Amino acid sequence: MAENPQLPKELQSLVKEVGGPVSSSDVDLYSRIQNIADESHRLRTILSAWKSQQTQDRKLKDRYAGWLLIVLGVQTAVINVVFILMGCGLLTFEPWTAKTFIMAVFAEVAGMIFLIVRYLFSPTSDRVLDLIERNS
Repeated sequence: MAENPQLPKELQSLVKEVGGPVSSSDVDLYSRIQNIADESHRLRTILSAWKSQQTQDRKLKDRYAGWLLIVLGVQTAVINVVFILMGCGLLTFEPWTAKTFIMAVFAEVAGMIFLIVRYLFSPTSDRVLDLIERNS
């Protein structure tokens, strides 16, 4: 590109020859390439945030599930000891009290395990895949 008389002298020294003239198809191609790069960056950002969230979520769920299972194990052991002591005759209760107590504890244990499985280990990756599909 020859020196352009409309440019100030300071800028004329900065202008370099870049080749032939730029056509509208070149501008369109550059725009498409830039849009692809922007979309790729956005998707990488979403995936990076999702990965970080999943890692933190998994650690938290593991911690909660571990503690809940330990508590449920202790509770089950205690009710088994009470049941054995009742069988040996060291503890005496009314039959309906013992049945109600034991059934209530086992119902609680079953309910807690159900809640752990249902809410602590629910699938969440479907939402991210839907978001990526919507943005593609």
